[in-house]
Amino acid sequence: MEFLLTIDIGGTSIKLALISITGQLVEKEEVSTPPSIDEFSDVIDQYYKRMKKNYSLMGIAISSPGSVTDTGHVLGHSAVPFVHKHNVREWLSERYGLPASMENDANCAALSELWKGAARECESFACIVCGTGVGGALVMNKKLFKGANLHGGEFGYSIIASDIHEHVYGTWSEAGSSSAISRRLMHQAPYYEGWTGPRVFEQAGKDHEEARKSLDTFFSTLAIGIFNIQYIVDPEKILVGGGITRQPDFIEELESRMDRILDSKPIANVRPSISLCHYLDEAQLIGAAYVWLEEYRKDDRCV
Repeated sequence: MEFLLTIDIGGTSIKLALISITGQLVEKEEVSTPPSIDEFSDVIDQYYKRMKKNYSLMGIAISSPGSVTDTGHVLGHSAVPFVHKHNVREWLSERYGLPASMENDANCAALSELWKGAARECESFACIVCGTGVGGALVMNKKLFKGANLHGGEFGYSIIASDIHEHVYGTWSEAGSSSAISRRLMHQAPYYEGWTGPRVFEQAGKDHEEARKSLDTFFSTLAIGIFNIQYIVDPEKILVGGGITRQPDFIEELESRMDRILDSKPIANVRPSISLCHYLDEAQLIGAAYVWLEEYRKDDRCV
């Protein structure tokens, strides 16, 4: 069997994996994200040489931050500067003599759900990823909707709270990201700057008032965003992903905030169908493999 060498480039770490054409992850490791293209090259070289000894490699599939063009150029800004300065897709393909693909990381996460996850039966869905910011993707007719400027599904930019008289506009990422939960508490005892997501949930369970308020802001903001997506796009399903979704009763908390919104807007009679993403840490890897197969599986080189 042939395999894809799959790379998920993140701001903190890079995940490297082998994935079969049926979507099975057979080998994975994780390393800290190197600061330069040369050090990145060393990491990929070492992994490639080890895998080449025992597996037949048919291509390279890459998940990357930023707005990724069809040619592998990455527009905008991200926590990984070298992907914007170098065409990583083209470089890896030429270096190893293998066809390569490259797609935005949130898009890859959504495509993993379309291929093997919670959206297998859906023609249309939205995928929201809660992390340092709020990312996401839209899938329409089983295809990514990227938009005119490659910003389709960039939910984190949407204005979710505002004071129009003071010209203050708060984005979804600023108010409703996972990192915002602890950031709001950095001046609060007992942890101050040491607050983490799990600590907020723990203290909220012990009736820490400010922790409970911060979580309520997170879940309420998420519910507002989901409500807006439902009535702007009207997808069959809206998926929510990110490490925070591992918390117990996550869906119950979210649905309770949705109840509040729908109770206040009785004219809105379509309730969003909300599910958790099936894939978490491996979503970008699985989705990157799907992108490669969609691009090359009809190519004679990969039959």
